[in-house]
Amino acid sequence: MVVKILLFSLLLLLPSTLFAQFTIRSAQTHFTAGVHSLDATIDYGLSNEAKEALNSGIILTIELSIVVQQERWYLWNKTVAALNQRYQLKYQALTDEYVIKNLNTGIQDTFPNLPAALTALGQIVDFPLLDKHLVKADYAYQVYLQTYLDIEALPVPLRPAAYFSRQWRLASDWYSCPLEPVK
Repeated sequence: MVVKILLFSLLLLLPSTLFAQFTIRSAQTHFTAGVHSLDATIDYGLSNEAKEALNSGIILTIELSIVVQQERWYLWNKTVAALNQRYQLKYQALTDEYVIKNLNTGIQDTFPNLPAALTALGQIVDFPLLDKHLVKADYAYQVYLQTYLDIEALPVPLRPAAYFSRQWRLASDWYSCPLEPVK
């Protein structure tokens, strides 16, 4: 009993930044109108340092890496496609809003608060992955996803601290899901 109380006390003393992380909760693909598409739900937990920098005007760049591989039993899996989606998250002090800009398309949206922005950023819906002509019907395919904070996109004076601080190493584990076969 004493050990449980001691462990619980230590848990309360841990800084909340240790729990800041990016987590891919779910991902699935679907095939519609000749295109394989991806839906995913991602939780973006920013550390206190990242939040403080964001609210001080530092732009955070978040990257989502997607790899589609053909499974092969006799060799390593064959990469069919590799995509990177890049997003900028910034705070506009004048309007007291958070802005997410998709760097691949240039489209941006504004949000009244950080939780709303992070929730929207974590909802991937109908993201086009592959045309049906790139997929062979008799093979199985896996989709791998990982998301991370791009430290290289931070301002140069902030990078050395970011390289050595755990609070800036925000990344998810790789997540995999099968590519839905063509019906």
